[in-house]
Parts: sequence; C-alpha cells; structure tokens
Amino acid sequence: MFFKDQRKDAARQLMAAFNAHDHLALAKCITADCTFIDSSGGRLEGRSNIVEATRMFMTMEPEFHIEVDSYSVVGDEVLMQGETTAKDPLVAKDRLWRARVEDGRIAEFQTYCDGEPRQLARLLGQGADQM
Repeated sequence: MFFKDQRKDAARQLMAAFNAHDHLALAKCITADCTFIDSSGGRLEGRSNIVEATRMFMTMEPEFHIEVDSYSVVGDEVLMQGETTAKDPLVAKDRLWRARVEDGRIAEFQTYCDGEPRQLARLLGQGADQM
C-alpha cells in the first residue's frame, strides 16, 4: 500500500506542476533521464529537454490545464484518465496518461488521445534545439 500511495503521489505532483505551469516543480518531479512520449509517439528525453519544452508549450498554451478524473496503480506505473483544456482543439481532449515511477519520481510519462494528435514532442524538441 505504501508504494502505491508513493506512486500516485508522484503522479499527482507531476500533474500539479503542469497545472501550475511551474517548471522548477516539474524538474523535481522527474528523473534526470526521464522520457516524455506524446500521443503521436514523439519522444523527448532528459530532464532539461522536457522542462524547456514544457516551458515553451506553456507559453504557447497559457490556458492549458489538466483535470484527472481517476488514478490507478499497476506495478510501477500510474494510469490516469481525464481531460485537458486549451485554446488549441487538438490539445483540448479527453486523455489517458501513463507514468512510470522510479524512487518517487516520474521516469517515463506518456499521453494518449483519440483523433488527430498534436505532435508536441517533435514541435517542442525542434524549438528547444533552435534556442
């Protein structure tokens, strides 16, 4: 039970950091070698890349918000269901998320949605490389 609570707490802290648009809190929530996988299968790897890409995304989508309706723990993963709100209709969707937790931090985070996904990892990864 302790580990399940710890894993769920790690996922809740990650979602709270996203909702607060707090990049420092996000950095504390994820491992140094964390992988982010967007709903189109694009990947970002490493804490600094993910934090910078998230900062850029929040600048593009200042109204972005995550509402998680349910959390389920399966092994070392937390599965979440909910929705996002944003100006861009390709971002504002019902979603599923999967977070793999290691030592109380998120080591891998993946988002899923129906329909045409926004290729955020590719878009933001290219932007981060150009900065």
